[in-house]
Amino acid sequence: MRKFKNAMFSFIAFGLMSAYSCQNDNDPNSNVPPASEVPTELQGAWLEEWSLSMQHEFDPLLYNPANNKWFGGEYDPWSMDPVPGFGIQLNQDGTFIWAIVVATSSGGGCQSYTAQYIKGTVLLEDNQITFYPQVRRMKYHSVCNPGNDFDRNEATDSFTLKYDLSTVISVNEYEVLTFTTPESSVIKYLKLKS
Repeated sequence: MRKFKNAMFSFIAFGLMSAYSCQNDNDPNSNVPPASEVPTELQGAWLEEWSLSMQHEFDPLLYNPANNKWFGGEYDPWSMDPVPGFGIQLNQDGTFIWAIVVATSSGGGCQSYTAQYIKGTVLLEDNQITFYPQVRRMKYHSVCNPGNDFDRNEATDSFTLKYDLSTVISVNEYEVLTFTTPESSVIKYLKLKS
């Protein structure tokens, strides 16, 4: 049940990132994407709950745009050594990498996954982050329906999300980065508080 909930959460995140994309028509010189320095409290790798609970680490090369290879050439992300964590990495210089994998399985062992890799820059203003992707790649693979498989570039339109930082304490203390869409859907990522 927990894997299903995590899969549904990540699937919603995929859809929200696509649904709230918008064209960047503000700058006629859009070859140079806008970027702003990311504050210290937002910097670093933020993982979805399953990755964090499994003590996986974020891998910025889940997809490698330089050689167009997914998963370091492995069959799937779970075949990588070490198995990567999924989430978002925000860097001080305003660059980001968002790497998400959603796996599902149905009765009879029919497994499938969707992976998405987004790389670009961010512009922060108040409590909003606008993402300007330069690379956006998506892959789908189904064991039972390989005819539906794809690996393709996606639209690199910008999209804006509200964000909030909070802290949660369980066995350890974690920082929580919450993204909220204009429709109030929520995407949460965590990292161990330093």
